[in-house]
Amino acid sequence: MSSVSFDDDSDEDLCVFSGSDLLISHYDVADLDWQEVAERSAVDERRGLVITQVAVFDDLVDEFILYLADPVDEAMYRADLDRLTIGPRLDRLESIARTAGILDVEAEGILAELRRVVRRRNNLAHGTISCRPVRPVQPGSWIHTIEFEWVLSDRRSGATERITMAGLRQDVCDAIGAFTGLLAYAEKFVRVAAAPRNFAGGMYLAAPTA
Repeated sequence: MSSVSFDDDSDEDLCVFSGSDLLISHYDVADLDWQEVAERSAVDERRGLVITQVAVFDDLVDEFILYLADPVDEAMYRADLDRLTIGPRLDRLESIARTAGILDVEAEGILAELRRVVRRRNNLAHGTISCRPVRPVQPGSWIHTIEFEWVLSDRRSGATERITMAGLRQDVCDAIGAFTGLLAYAEKFVRVAAAPRNFAGGMYLAAPTA
């Protein structure tokens, strides 16, 4: 077996550059701090893993919605869902579950965790990352070693937070945990929810049997 998608035969490493990196390299590539470039690429790669992992929420959440909404025209309903981001999808699932009378404490907790992970994903996706000294360095001061940190800056509020490789690993694990938490709830869900008439089944939820 072979994959036609893996067609890059170059052995040159890909890096992620900041705007200032590209400005510097435009005039003199020798002035680039390649250690910083390598660290930025590693941090961005792991940040991308969080974003990609959260993206798998959509299909699972959609099946819960379709099971409860039970539309006659599933294709049209799916097309409507496809126009929503994961936040409004979770809002719709919560609303439909509440109307169906199955929004218990367990379900609320699962939805709350999904929303927390999605908020984290959004912060990572839309924030900017930069490198700075952990402690301010005064001009003319003599310091044997300087510690640097990578920080995530919120574009809207301007708030910053340190991000670490261990923290991003935990973010990936949290995303996996939130997904599997909803998946595990599916067994209870199909017992307490009314059996749909039109739902044909999907990857995660099977159509009810008579």
